[in-house]
Amino acid sequence: MLHAVTLYYLCPEETLSAQRDAHKQWLIKGINAGIIIFAGPLRSGTGGYILFHSEDVKNIHRYLAEDPFVIHKMVSVNVLTVLPALRANAFPALWAENAASVD
Repeated sequence: MLHAVTLYYLCPEETLSAQRDAHKQWLIKGINAGIIIFAGPLRSGTGGYILFHSEDVKNIHRYLAEDPFVIHKMVSVNVLTVLPALRANAFPALWAENAASVD
C-alpha cells in the first residue's frame, strides 16, 4: 500500500533549520530501508510531502515518530492510505502491485 504523508510546518524556517540535516538523514534512512519512495518540500513553502510504501500503516506511524521534525513538534502530520487501482506503465508494479497498468 502507498501512504501519502503531508507535513505542515508549525514554526518559522529559522527554527526548522536546526533540525533540517537530521530530518534529511532520517529521510535517507527511510529511502535506503525501502519504506520511502520520494520526499520533498511543498512548493508553497508550508511543509513537505513523503510517499511511503508499506503493507501496514502502523509502520508509517512508527517511522514518523522517529522524524526529528515530529519529535521536536515542528510539524503536524497528515497520513492518507491510498489503494492504487490504476498506474502508469512506467510506475513500478512493486509499489502498486494490485493496480492495473495503463499504457
